[in-house]
Amino acid sequence: MPNLKQSRNTKRILDSTIQVLNETGYSSLTIETIAAHAGVGKTTIYRWWDSKAHLVLDAFLMTTATFQFDTEKSVHDNFKQQLINASVVFNTQLGRSMLAIIVENKEISELFYTSYLNLKRKDATSFLKTAIAKGEIKPDINIDILLDMLFGPIYFRTLIFNREPDHHFISELVEQVMKGILP
Repeated sequence: MPNLKQSRNTKRILDSTIQVLNETGYSSLTIETIAAHAGVGKTTIYRWWDSKAHLVLDAFLMTTATFQFDTEKSVHDNFKQQLINASVVFNTQLGRSMLAIIVENKEISELFYTSYLNLKRKDATSFLKTAIAKGEIKPDINIDILLDMLFGPIYFRTLIFNREPDHHFISELVEQVMKGILP
């Protein structure tokens, strides 16, 4: 576990990564620039991170809030909010960089899956199982496919069309998917 000084340096380095990334983009991002911006040596960064991709992953994980499901709200409203939140996150310079990295870097892709995506899917799966138990959605749905149907278009529009899905698109998406799972 890092000591207090390391913790302060870690946060400063991750904050600097985000700031420099916003100014330069991922392709121009360098450890040297991050180190200078954070006021630390390159060796400090390389002591804790193997590459700039690892650094961006940790910055992403640091800034990504967990959006909890609200069992008092409908399945429709919960997923609409989840998709809006995902859209906002992945349409920042940091989010877009993270998506680009996971497409090209198998190791980072696996780390992203285990430290972010898998946890989000577990939360969503638990929420959906509760909704099934309450009779709010059909009991015979394939939860993995359902989650792909909901979240896939957000990633697709961000990566392929290079634009943020708006609230209208997200509302329509959730509405269409819900038609197939409601009892």
